[in-house]
Amino acid sequence: MSIYDSAKRKDLGIGQSLYSSCAFFADYTMFVDSKMQDRIKEYNYCKTFSCSPYPSMMETPANVIDDFMIIEQEVNQCIQSKQKEAKDGIN
Repeated sequence: MSIYDSAKRKDLGIGQSLYSSCAFFADYTMFVDSKMQDRIKEYNYCKTFSCSPYPSMMETPANVIDDFMIIEQEVNQCIQSKQKEAKDGIN
């Protein structure tokens, strides 16, 4: 069974599934990309202060929009997972 199939079966996001299973086959620090960490910080700043990363949507590069959408999806998936665990009484 692939990691993707396992994640779907458990209602996990692919990012969360990769992170949790990474320890079985690699050092997770090898997957940490400093550029992506900076992008996550940029996303958090924009989300916290309700500001756009660029002056307009037309000026925002497509890859920034794509990155923000992926981050948003993973954050929402983690929140839903935590809420489900709390509802089910899992720590």
